[in-house]
Amino acid sequence: MLVGLTVLILLCSAASCVLQHRWEAAWRGGLLDDCAGQLAAPRLGRDRAGFATLRGRVSQAAVDVRFVPDSLVHRRLPQLWLQVTLRTPLATGAILDVLRRPAGAEFYAPDQLPIRFPAPETWPPDTLVRGTAGAEALLARAAPALSRILADPRVKEVLVMPDGLRLTVQASQGARGTYLLLRGIRFPLARLAPELLDGALRDGLDLVQTLSEPCSETRHAHAA
Repeated sequence: MLVGLTVLILLCSAASCVLQHRWEAAWRGGLLDDCAGQLAAPRLGRDRAGFATLRGRVSQAAVDVRFVPDSLVHRRLPQLWLQVTLRTPLATGAILDVLRRPAGAEFYAPDQLPIRFPAPETWPPDTLVRGTAGAEALLARAAPALSRILADPRVKEVLVMPDGLRLTVQASQGARGTYLLLRGIRFPLARLAPELLDGALRDGLDLVQTLSEPCSETRHAHAA
């Protein structure tokens, strides 16, 4: 009798684990199902962790959309970041990284940029600005557009590179009860709202337009 009850409990537990795994996989893979219409020639996929990915085009830029789960900083709730990358040539040879609320554990952000720049006074005081040689001029050109982008508290990072740029924004924050009691990670997000992706795309395209225009030094050189 006792053996049979034990076997039944084990079978129920195993079935529950299987169902939970299937639900988790379906949830991760379906997060971007409502957003495919935001891009031209959209292609939905999954990364190695099973999270949904989305590729396509908007305007003249190739777009790559993916998620980054982050639970490395134990003093805060886990975060689910949305990364939107726009691939298009920009009029710069430098790299510029603008990071909000740095905690030293942002594994998704470049950490080998050699120069630290002072953030403009109108920006949030918890902004870290780093880059390569020449990024100071890039920062001056991008500052007005970046000011508008950073006004959204969900924005975590803006990375500008010669071949495009990447925005990292908060998609969801881990459920407090699950994390504080069990250290489990559960994001209260069924699917990503198209409005969030649309806002990131608009911000990215605004910055692309700003940085695609030749700087004053380049225009003067061409005029000469």
